[in-house]
Amino acid sequence: MTKQISLTIDNKKITAPEGANLLQVASENNIAIPHLCYHKKLSPTGACRLCIVKIENQRGLIASCTVQVSDGMKVTAFDGELEEARKYLLDWLLSEHDESHDNSYDDAFRELVHRYGLDKKENRLFPSIYKELGYPTDESSPVLSYDAAKCIKCFRCIKGCDEVQGKNVLSFTNRGIISYIIGGFDNWGESECDGCGECIQLCPTGAIVEKPHRSAINLLNGIQKVRTTCPYCGVGCQLELFVQDGKIVRSNGVEGVSPNDGRLCVKGRFGYDYVHSPERLTKPLIKKGGKFVESSWDEALDLVARKFSEIKEKYGRKALAGYASAKTTNEDNYLFMKLVRKVFGNNNVDYCTRLCHASTVTAMLRSLGDGAGSNSIEDYAGSDCILVTGNNMIETHPVTATFVKYAVQRKGAKVIIIDPKWTPLVKDAHIWLQPKLGTDVALLNGMLRVIISEDLIDREFITKRVDGGLQAFERLKALTGKYTPEYVKAITGVPAHLMTEAARVYARAGSPLIATGMGYSQQVTGTHNVFCLINMMLITGQVGRRGAGLNPPRGQNNVQGVSDVGASPFTYPGYIPVEDEENLRHIARIWDVPFESLDSKKGLSTIEIMQAAYEGSVKGMYIMGENPMLTDPNLNHTEEAIKRLDFLVVQDIFHTDTTPFADVILPATAFAESEGTYVNSDRRVLRVRKAVDPPGQARQDWEIITEIARRMGSPLGNYRNESDIWDEIARTAPIFAGISYDRLKDQGIQWPCPDKDHPGTDTLFLEQFNTPNGLGKLHPVDYAEQNEQADETYPFILNTGRILYQYHSSTMSRRNKALTDFANQAYVLMNPGDAERHGFTQGQKLRIASRRGLIEPIAVKISNEVLPGELFMPFHYPEAPVNRLTRDEMDPYSKIAPFKLSAVNASPYKG
Repeated sequence: MTKQISLTIDNKKITAPEGANLLQVASENNIAIPHLCYHKKLSPTGACRLCIVKIENQRGLIASCTVQVSDGMKVTAFDGELEEARKYLLDWLLSEHDESHDNSYDDAFRELVHRYGLDKKENRLFPSIYKELGYPTDESSPVLSYDAAKCIKCFRCIKGCDEVQGKNVLSFTNRGIISYIIGGFDNWGESECDGCGECIQLCPTGAIVEKPHRSAINLLNGIQKVRTTCPYCGVGCQLELFVQDGKIVRSNGVEGVSPNDGRLCVKGRFGYDYVHSPERLTKPLIKKGGKFVESSWDEALDLVARKFSEIKEKYGRKALAGYASAKTTNEDNYLFMKLVRKVFGNNNVDYCTRLCHASTVTAMLRSLGDGAGSNSIEDYAGSDCILVTGNNMIETHPVTATFVKYAVQRKGAKVIIIDPKWTPLVKDAHIWLQPKLGTDVALLNGMLRVIISEDLIDREFITKRVDGGLQAFERLKALTGKYTPEYVKAITGVPAHLMTEAARVYARAGSPLIATGMGYSQQVTGTHNVFCLINMMLITGQVGRRGAGLNPPRGQNNVQGVSDVGASPFTYPGYIPVEDEENLRHIARIWDVPFESLDSKKGLSTIEIMQAAYEGSVKGMYIMGENPMLTDPNLNHTEEAIKRLDFLVVQDIFHTDTTPFADVILPATAFAESEGTYVNSDRRVLRVRKAVDPPGQARQDWEIITEIARRMGSPLGNYRNESDIWDEIARTAPIFAGISYDRLKDQGIQWPCPDKDHPGTDTLFLEQFNTPNGLGKLHPVDYAEQNEQADETYPFILNTGRILYQYHSSTMSRRNKALTDFANQAYVLMNPGDAERHGFTQGQKLRIASRRGLIEPIAVKISNEVLPGELFMPFHYPEAPVNRLTRDEMDPYSKIAPFKLSAVNASPYKG
């Protein structure tokens, strides 16, 4: 624990941690020393000199932002000499500064000018010279404007880009009084700036301001600020939305709050315009005569209730199924699964986790007893080794990546990347292992063999915390014995010395974290991939302490929460199996239903539901906030399955690729129109708050769900608000028992939280695993070749994934000009050698075909980011629906499809 010391500032006695920053200590004790260049997230600069103080027994006026406090220190923060010096410094800065202001941004410099009376020109010593200096402006970025005439050279933008975001895109050009900020080597638009906006939020003068809505924003005219949670990836960044005249006009990161501490990515800062899109669904729609017509809510809900009831009566309760949504709140999803279980009468409820991290969750549940990340996102900043497997986190979880880059760039941590495709984090990596697609089990078994043969195991951990102890370890040792570096290289293509070094670095690390992504999970061997990771983690003892463990970053805002609250065919809230009789009786009492009415058999998973629809055993579906006609595998089969349904309801905020097949479309609310909670990737329950009203007649999802249930004759309960729903969730899921809306007011809480006095759990498995006997379980698995291989007809293996500027099926992200200005075109990546052999040129339109379907036309990007014989396509774009090519074969454990491995061919487009 840091030693506490005493000091005085202007005769006020203060206690502070020894070595703390003097300016920060003053601020925390309500002593407002003027400053512009200092920010608590950044290293001190001392550039503006406004924070000068006097310190007893030290000469001169000292910049307090550069001073560490010590015991007995006596500080003078305000006297006549200091105030006169500050006024002089401000006057000098003001002479080089364009004073014009449009009230669209906060301006700390302007506030100080007013505070010191310099807004009156008769109080100034220096004439204005900024026009003579010829400062430039830069409008080349899609999302921000830079005006050098408003820049005071405080370094905050440069340091924020470097120290917080880890990107180091910004710097000064020229020298002295005519220096100014540039992006890259010239301007923002041609630089590597990805639009995160950290520089905007840190700028104290308005030199850097966001472009979207600037002309409409007037901070003096009734701006409402609402804190909520970002609707994009699973980091759960805390946002402060600026609302003016009923519309969101700005989004800032909330400082000092986990998990993001003010950081945002380009989507979190600029991806909110979709909320106000004119394309929003605003009224219920019913298909009549093959066309959608507007209807009243009563007509639509009565039709839905009647059709679902008729199907249940005619074909039995298992003829109905539902897709829940990772984009909506826990409260929405809890009631959705309650409707399926209580009203439909079955467990046929699933959602997109079956298409992303199901393999990870399955392996972790079987081996560790919990399927969620074991550590906190900010733990990456203190890690000395981060093993990143199949996870392009800089693009898919950019804020998490900032903590990783901090560990590497500031603390000397080593990043090991296992990925067949180049990702931006490779630039910070110690080692990049680039295995051929589908060979991960062989590679990891090879790493296990290195660890075992070099005696890098933790015998004490194995003995005390692994089921079967050393006997189980010996079985793993025997299986991995054949995975010599030469054998592994023959399968994977990974050089022996790199694999060996990676194994050593991980095993010897003091605080290693594994960040495993969908590159590992979206395979028919996905569960085996994660078993191997867990095997490596267990035999080295690299779990069960702060800063060590396994963490799957969730791809959507509430993927974690939807599983947590039980929207799964296999588990009730809190991951309690549907077969668990004691829990079923407990649920029955809470829901006030007969125990016998609850189905005790596992339901159908996402892909199985579509197969059942194709085969005719599922007749009716309720899809909430999902778009299977773009995101499901083997879309030709999915389309045929959906067409065979007797009745389909789609509930969403926009028309999607799926809504044309619906019989009824119900308009729902977006994140900023909703109240509730999400759970992020590190198990943190976070509040979602309403900032604006929904368009037209759109309703929050849970309100629609309860009305359908009531009209089907089986009300779900008398809920006054979202807090009531959450309280019921907390009664059904022991992991949430101690969490309430009151406790979530200021900070999120990480589950498990068993009672109201519990602070939440930042690290899992400290004393035991969550398995029945408290021990981790090894699962030795052998490498097996994929069923689908490249051949003469289909010579390429296709990989799919995400990019930074789009999200999921792009229904949200593509309705934001700030995002589409960065990236809005589908493409396929191809290795230069392959392009040369086939005669393809950069940007050429191609036809890509698999055994299941084809896509045309699509532009080729020739790049070394992929290995020879492998292709990559993002899956976001409806005009290039990559899942026309993928197959719906399933991992036998997790029921996930192999989105990452499809044999395809490529030929010139001749349309």
